Amino acid sequence: MKILINISNLYVGGGLQVALSFINELKDIDRQHQYYIFLSPAGNKQINQKEFLDNFYFFLIEKSPASLKTRKKIVKKLNRLEEYIKPDIVFSVFGPSYWRPKSKHLIGFADGWLYNPESVAYSLLPLFKRIKMRLHRKYKSYFLKRDANYYVLETLDAKNKFSRVIGVKKDKVFVVGNAYSSIFDEYEHIKSNHEHFINLPKRQDNEFRLVYIAYNHPNKNLKSINEVLPFLNGLNIKFFLTLDDDSYKTLFPSQTKNVINIGPIPQKLCPSVYKQCDALFSPSLLETFSVAYPEAMKMGKPILTSNYSFAKDVCQEAALYFDPLDPKDMAKKIKMLVQDKVLRDRLVKEGKRRLKKFESARTRAEKYIAICENLMKS
Repeated sequence: MKILINISNLYVGGGLQVALSFINELKDIDRQHQYYIFLSPAGNKQINQKEFLDNFYFFLIEKSPASLKTRKKIVKKLNRLEEYIKPDIVFSVFGPSYWRPKSKHLIGFADGWLYNPESVAYSLLPLFKRIKMRLHRKYKSYFLKRDANYYVLETLDAKNKFSRVIGVKKDKVFVVGNAYSSIFDEYEHIKSNHEHFINLPKRQDNEFRLVYIAYNHPNKNLKSINEVLPFLNGLNIKFFLTLDDDSYKTLFPSQTKNVINIGPIPQKLCPSVYKQCDALFSPSLLETFSVAYPEAMKMGKPILTSNYSFAKDVCQEAALYFDPLDPKDMAKKIKMLVQDKVLRDRLVKEGKRRLKKFESARTRAEKYIAICENLMKS
């Protein structure tokens, strides 16, 4: 059977990393299908096509169909390629795809902004951005409903909300949980001289490192770090982030001492960053199933995160929770973690236990393919 996997619309963030992990897992699952993969330039840079067997066919899509400027041209190209390939099903790993193929179309979705319209994250946006975000939500909703026959989300809660908000029957929506990439299974073999190792600055005396590998999306609430720092006097806390230069300079114009930006990094370098840090710090206001949680659990790092349901549903007893809108509470919990090794060890132990409940990169890929196979038969 011919399965067309579309990531032509993915350029940055967790969605791209999940898509790359999924495609790489397919190398070792089976040879019974032919895979036709539409890559964005960003995806193309991180995929080594030489590692794939002859049942994989790659196509570079130079521009994203999300862009109005180039959409008409790119959609024509996608249509031509689909006509040439004649796939049994198209799986756009994350949508909106801004393209409706003639074949059956399964779209993944994980943008909590769309199906959580009452989230506090909206109320904290400036008025203009709040209006823009709500309009963008309607815009995305339209294309999601127009372009897909079926959907796959990461949690049952997300499925229920998505079905209600978008107006899609629940039997059209599948659930496959998130997972850390298989690159994290190799972290014990990644030494400081390894090609997949990025060296962070030399650790200072009594330094405690908090890490958050994320892009500067409003829901990530990264600006809250500025408000927390004044309450951390007496502690040598360093926040390690992976922002682009413009975002870093905008968010932290005067905090270069305590907030260290290593810039955006490819997925293969993530384990080495976790390895050199002490805990995950995620002040997010809105998520579906953040991959940062299982990544930290896998790397044996305690988790500090928001006391919201999306975090508690995933982490349960494996995290220390704070109010992401209260810098004093955030600082209090950071101090607790730094000063209490027993607490850190307990959170790590709970994380290892909790990790067994999640999908692996392999089982996630297998479930994606199983959904495609079942849809092809229906």
